[in-house]
Amino acid sequence: MKIYFLLIPFFVFILSSCAEKGFYQSQQKILKQECEKLNSPQYEACLRELDDQSYDDYRREREKIIEEEILNKKLSSY
Repeated sequence: MKIYFLLIPFFVFILSSCAEKGFYQSQQKILKQECEKLNSPQYEACLRELDDQSYDDYRREREKIIEEEILNKKLSSY
């Protein structure tokens, strides 16, 4: 019985990670569809702006920014 209580947080974490990745991928797809509505020069510019980075790269960059913001808040509180 005790092991089940340890597994529940693990599965919640895994499911939330999958949901976040799915949300990122669907947002990327929607943005690309919006680019496809444009004419050729605008379309190409739109695709260049649409950062086609992988979810893992996005997650690492996001975590780095969050850590920097936390550090800046701690430093500014002194």
